[in-house]
Amino acid sequence: MALLIGATLLAGCTVAGDSSLASTPPTSAPGVAPREVISLSISLFLLVDDEKVPDPTISTHRAEEDLRGILQGMNDIWSQADIRLELQTIESVEVPEAILQGMLAGDFAPFFNEMGDGITSPQFSNINGFYIRGVGGPNGINPFRSRTFFVIDEPSVFDRRVSSHEVGHILGLRHVLDDPDRLLFSGTNGMTLTEGEATVARYFAQGIIQGAR
Repeated sequence: MALLIGATLLAGCTVAGDSSLASTPPTSAPGVAPREVISLSISLFLLVDDEKVPDPTISTHRAEEDLRGILQGMNDIWSQADIRLELQTIESVEVPEAILQGMLAGDFAPFFNEMGDGITSPQFSNINGFYIRGVGGPNGINPFRSRTFFVIDEPSVFDRRVSSHEVGHILGLRHVLDDPDRLLFSGTNGMTLTEGEATVARYFAQGIIQGAR
């Protein structure tokens, strides 16, 4: 868990904004030689208080089919860097009501502290996405400099976009302040990556595979 969680809190990413500023990622960058595709395993989780009878006020409303569709869109975006996210599992994770309530208000520490104890530890991958009713404001968050991200049920931008944005942080990318068409700009549906960002993301992806990150 130490490698997964990390030690330093990273503030969440608020990506609310006008969804009319949508852009489609290019399939390849012009003039760039083909690169070897880097594959990272990814697991996706539905956070609920009870698998059989979830409370709709605190449990995600999403289903497995939703997450499969989101992942397909994420791979379209990350193809710009020749990075592919290979699905390992989709599971529901039961979270005690009090902890789930805290997460809805933005408190994630109890969730990580109880993983493997009060919360059954799921099958983790290189990257792990949790889908939750809410996170206290932002559309998505990558807490504790971890290899995990959380996305709310009803983001103000495309599901695939906010999920890919948070993966970008896991892969070492920082926010962009001057170009709303870019994936790491907060507040739009921009989805493009520069060649510099692709290089950084690939470097971090290799580090994850090699166990260095």
